[in-house]
Amino acid sequence: MKKMISLLLLVIATVTILSACGSAEAGSMKKFVIAYLPQESSDEAAKLNKDFEDALSETLGVPVESYKATSYNAAIEAMKNGKADMATFGPFSYIVAVDRAKVEPVAGISLPSMADSPASVIIVPKDSDIQTIADLKGKTIGFVDPVSTTGHLFPKAMIVDELGLDPEELETNFFSSIQFAGKHDTAAIGVVKGQYDAAGVSGMYPAMLAEKGLIDKDSYRVIAESGPLNATPVGIRPDIAADVKEKVKSFLLSYNNPEYFENMFGMADAKFIEVKDSDFDNIRDVAEKLNLSTEELLQ
Repeated sequence: MKKMISLLLLVIATVTILSACGSAEAGSMKKFVIAYLPQESSDEAAKLNKDFEDALSETLGVPVESYKATSYNAAIEAMKNGKADMATFGPFSYIVAVDRAKVEPVAGISLPSMADSPASVIIVPKDSDIQTIADLKGKTIGFVDPVSTTGHLFPKAMIVDELGLDPEELETNFFSSIQFAGKHDTAAIGVVKGQYDAAGVSGMYPAMLAEKGLIDKDSYRVIAESGPLNATPVGIRPDIAADVKEKVKSFLLSYNNPEYFENMFGMADAKFIEVKDSDFDNIRDVAEKLNLSTEELLQ
């Protein structure tokens, strides 16, 4: 009987110690860092991001800071090395982040207004002689980033599917030059200015840039478009304490600021939604079809 009581007391003590350790881990967080990926930037976007950070800071009880990543890979490395805690990825950069940094999905961004709109488009200058995907042979093309879903993965898949090309042939023998602009707006503007013969970008960007007066609405043509995209994942570091993850998730799912969503994602009716890792298995399938290895992309 004494042995049973001693064993019970030992179990209770162990649970108490583990609970205390868990609380200490959650309480030891001094700040929460959001990595921002390359995108069109403005003073208004900076202000809205700051408002978002301040609201999240109030929820978490610690300062929320920003980390300006120079590329998708830089954001992934920042999360792997503990320099950033959360980032909004494209679906493809997300699966790379899962492989490289064990990132977990904490939420997703849904764009109801884009539910039936193309996630990606291939654009050319208005007066270009390029009319079809086949006409891209021997031309220069600008993509956004090697791990961009709408600025690389989807446009490349469109070309492979349309022409029945081997992905290796597309990389080595189809284009005269493949360049990465770093941002969607840079790639789209590059087409208008003649830097590229064509570019693969997010479907919403050309019209968005025209609306803001950064390019003329008649300065480009769309020669191909992809299907829609269901959601854009928001990833969080795996070693963040569980209670903090839950607070972040609850904050995102309840965040309601149309001005923020309009400025950051191009749609006032955008919203954070629940997602799971398996929701992006279709992206993994497309990457496999294109022979795009996450290991090679991270070199």
